[in-house]
Amino acid sequence: MSERLLERTVTLTLAITLVGVIVAFLVWFMERQKLTLTHLGSGSFMTSPTEEPIFEYTRTEPFTFTGYVNLKNMEDGDTAYLREYVKLAIDEDYTLYAEEEYRDKQKEPLINIEKLPVLKGIKITVQQVSGAFKYLPFEFYAGRVG
Repeated sequence: MSERLLERTVTLTLAITLVGVIVAFLVWFMERQKLTLTHLGSGSFMTSPTEEPIFEYTRTEPFTFTGYVNLKNMEDGDTAYLREYVKLAIDEDYTLYAEEEYRDKQKEPLINIEKLPVLKGIKITVQQVSGAFKYLPFEFYAGRVG
């Protein structure tokens, strides 16, 4: 009887220790994944026929960039281009990363600039090539890399 009690005690102790190690690992992992965002700016941008920066942000260390551009004011007959440029550490110039064309009234007008790792800088531009010029609301954030 005492061997069986000792066996159960050892098994229970090992199980509790294993659960403690797993919980400690999960807490450590979740702390590393904690998202820290800094609000970089928001506002409304008036479109024009020339490519104009909605927002530009530079830093001296790596960061992640994310945000939204709201195309809710677009109407049928409108055509606009939204472009993302990234500045690399080895090059002082911006390089085109992404370009999207948007036509007419948007069924899903909120455009997400997806989380993008950046080392030196990012620039978001818009160019409206047809239709009446309008204001486009925007909001951008930076986060830590990691």
